[in-house]
Amino acid sequence: MSAMRIAVGFKVTPDYDALRPADWARLAAADGDAERAEAVRYVRRVFGVFDEAALELALRLRDARAELGLETGLAAFTVGGPEAGPFLATLQALGFETARVDPGPAGEHGGLDFAPAATAALVAACAQRLGGDVLLLGTRCGPGESGVVPFLAAEVLATPCVTEVTALEPAGGERLRATFSADESPVRATVTPPCVLAVGNAVVSLLRVPTLKDRLAVREVPVAEYTPADLGVDLTGAPGHAAAPTPLEPVDRSRAGLVVPGATPVDKARALYEDHLGARLEHL
Repeated sequence: MSAMRIAVGFKVTPDYDALRPADWARLAAADGDAERAEAVRYVRRVFGVFDEAALELALRLRDARAELGLETGLAAFTVGGPEAGPFLATLQALGFETARVDPGPAGEHGGLDFAPAATAALVAACAQRLGGDVLLLGTRCGPGESGVVPFLAAEVLATPCVTEVTALEPAGGERLRATFSADESPVRATVTPPCVLAVGNAVVSLLRVPTLKDRLAVREVPVAEYTPADLGVDLTGAPGHAAAPTPLEPVDRSRAGLVVPGATPVDKARALYEDHLGARLEHL
């Protein structure tokens, strides 16, 4: 029996939660992809939260299958620029075969963020090149968060797609048992590859950390690099390729607050009671 092959597509994005109001103002005023990229150039990069969960689920599924004597090959790939290098190195140390799809001028400075059809075409083509029986993707990833890339990739691959997956386990042979959310309730179903699984709010959301020994063991292993032409994808004809955002602004999550005066904790407690809590307690 041949080994199951699991390919995981992920995205590396700026940590938008770390942007200051001034950075958001620059981002909103940016004219074109190049200026938008400059506005977030100094912000640290992170995995998409659902993509990170998909990567860890793949590792756990590999471990569970190994306990049953079943072989599992893992591959991880991203569509983007060289900023993904450290993330690919981490995944290599964890046992993934890695690849990067460089979209070139079509995807320069995040030009594919708002072009899900073009992104899905590259994702599907790379998954085929890597030989994935199962394609794991996050349900969505910023800044576009269209949520349609897994469905479009499944359409290209002509395979079924299960979305909002929260857990995966072996189900005998080459089948998998997927737990997913439907109508706000958990559902379990047995799936047979090939298929696309879109990971949602999984209980396991953080990727494990490789050891220094693991990192050193793969430090000379190259990352496979592909262009759209290598994968037989013509981005110039992809629907929505020229899509671009109009205004950008942060969601205001601030809450009202005040500073309680007082030189000591006792003074602060007294001021809190007398100025705020006392009158409320009297009405209870």
